[in-house]
Amino acid sequence: MRRSTLLMAMAMATATATALTVAGSLTSAAAGPHGREAVSCSATNVRLEGAEQSAPANLCSPAASTDDTSTLLVWNKPEGPSKQVVDYRVYQDGHLLGTSSANARLHAPSQEYVDAFYARDEDGFHVRTVNHSFKVTGLRPATTYGFSVRALYADGTTSEASATIRQMTSRTAHRVVVTSPAYRAIGDGQTLNTRAIQKAIDTCRTPGCTVVVPPGTFKTGALFLHTDMTLELQQGARLLGSEHWQDYPLGRGYYLYPIPSPVPDEDSYTAYLRPPSLINVLPDDHGRAAAGRDPGDAARNVRIVGPGTVDGNGWKRTSTGSITDEAGNSLPQYIGSSADAVAEDGVLAANQIQHALETRDSLPGIVNRPDDITDKALYGQYRSSLMTFIGVENLYVEGITADNPAFHGLMFLDSANVGVYGTRHTTYNSNNGDGLEFGGTENAIVANNFFDTGDDEINFAAGQGKYGAQGRTTRDVWMFGNYLRQGHGGVAIGSHTAAWVEHLLAEDNVMYRTEIGGLRMKSTSDMAGGARHVLFRDTAMGCLGTSAFIATLKYATASAGYVGADSATFTDIDVRNVSVDGNNSKECGMADNNNNPVIDIQAGPGAGQDTATLSDFVLDHVRFRNVNPTRIQGLVDSRFDTVCFVSVLDEQNPWKLDEFSTGNTFVNCSPMPGAGAPTGVCPK
Repeated sequence: MRRSTLLMAMAMATATATALTVAGSLTSAAAGPHGREAVSCSATNVRLEGAEQSAPANLCSPAASTDDTSTLLVWNKPEGPSKQVVDYRVYQDGHLLGTSSANARLHAPSQEYVDAFYARDEDGFHVRTVNHSFKVTGLRPATTYGFSVRALYADGTTSEASATIRQMTSRTAHRVVVTSPAYRAIGDGQTLNTRAIQKAIDTCRTPGCTVVVPPGTFKTGALFLHTDMTLELQQGARLLGSEHWQDYPLGRGYYLYPIPSPVPDEDSYTAYLRPPSLINVLPDDHGRAAAGRDPGDAARNVRIVGPGTVDGNGWKRTSTGSITDEAGNSLPQYIGSSADAVAEDGVLAANQIQHALETRDSLPGIVNRPDDITDKALYGQYRSSLMTFIGVENLYVEGITADNPAFHGLMFLDSANVGVYGTRHTTYNSNNGDGLEFGGTENAIVANNFFDTGDDEINFAAGQGKYGAQGRTTRDVWMFGNYLRQGHGGVAIGSHTAAWVEHLLAEDNVMYRTEIGGLRMKSTSDMAGGARHVLFRDTAMGCLGTSAFIATLKYATASAGYVGADSATFTDIDVRNVSVDGNNSKECGMADNNNNPVIDIQAGPGAGQDTATLSDFVLDHVRFRNVNPTRIQGLVDSRFDTVCFVSVLDEQNPWKLDEFSTGNTFVNCSPMPGAGAPTGVCPK
């Protein structure tokens, strides 16, 4: 369905005076005399287009974000040609609590980096982002409060107030401290505490019960959480992953995707039972059956809150160990390794892969075991990630630092109503060290986080090929207020796209030194599915390692083990109000050479495909400087409106379109295709 038709249908279905058109509608109680009752973002505010309005809308709290003394508020910003919003004022029972920007400086690790980014933007080239969340603290247990928000405009005036929501805090929960005499965990960094901490988790069964990890370094193997609990890591607390494979038993592991029934008999189909992560919520059958992976089947109402650290102990540090970043903070640096070098560079990664190599012929749980399990396959399947959640409904992660996984970071699979707020991801340059991975998951909010990762920072997947297309769609995810540093893709889609990734809204984010695409979409000609209805807007991007925007059906490193199907595709992709300063530059100035086009689109016959094309892209009010020309192959029926290039390497015309890119329109672009060199000026 085309965007205009979709929006009309959605608007008719949700028509109210102030309602936004959303891909996922909010769940709320009816309005009462004092405003709406508590509104949970259980169906996320993922918006394709907004009805014109002057006030903030859809004020809500992410699922499981409210406890006995605090709650998190998020809202959609005003839409339409209103005044410039520079901040928001948040009110509790009619009294001003403060502004969203000041609140972010207290609670969001991303904000100091955003501030430093704009402090370097001396000529005001970049799009300005505005935070639209507020962490409310100091509340009383079991008490109801009313909250509303007003937009603050550049001229000092404010908007009308949003609708008021009423939120009730929880009762104070029972707390279990892992160092208490009943459990006796020891935070000396040497003692293995798996049994002690797991015992505390298993006995913490009253609804909302909290397991507390106090200051100290607590070495542990895989841990397994359950319904209605919170894991709290206090300031100075570190869960340190054991370096031994035995502490992540395959018998308690998981399948990345469910196994079709009956099991496919194609020779190309293979599935591996992976070792558990350091922190897990998993189905009893390891996630083998699709029916047992539905959101809520494994657990409900699970919370992991900071400000402590979860350290996967996956890799050794580089010789320098750390760097001082652009905000003056120290960031750890891990060795960027590979399957060939893991034995030398890894810690847990080395131990797990060595064991897998030694036992490859007897590894349990392999479905359609191939005659020869390659070293590459072992490397891609037998390292533990930091956290894996399968079949969870209402999952909230706040404040923690995710550090040094042997494989991926936080994986959310076949889950619903997920919130990730104010976390730090320091995994650079650990191999495959993604920040967040969403697969078959719906309704998520990713707000005000800091990413410095060894792979994609926020990644979306949805199965592989013929059988992956039978799985769950990944959809309705809202990302804002994040600072995405280094890593590969900032917002990355694929290469697993079979069951579709759709309805994503990424806005008000800042990306700096991102290596392989700020918006990176990658798949193959036999992966199936793809991505659609993606809105990427109001974002500033600086000093990118390669391209700013990537959409390719020629991804060369898609994993094996699936049965091929139709080609993937990307369609209905909107990029609006974005600034890009520098790509393919080691020094953050002009591009060094022509190797990486600033927009890299590869599909269609010109890209080596027979019939595949990409369609219905929109770039609207996007400005570039110090960049390479584009490379656009096989893009059709797309629109470029007010796209401006201030400066391009060698003063080239930036538009490089192949013969298969047809039906595209260019309006008010500077320069126009074939019209000469950039003008050096972009409209504000």
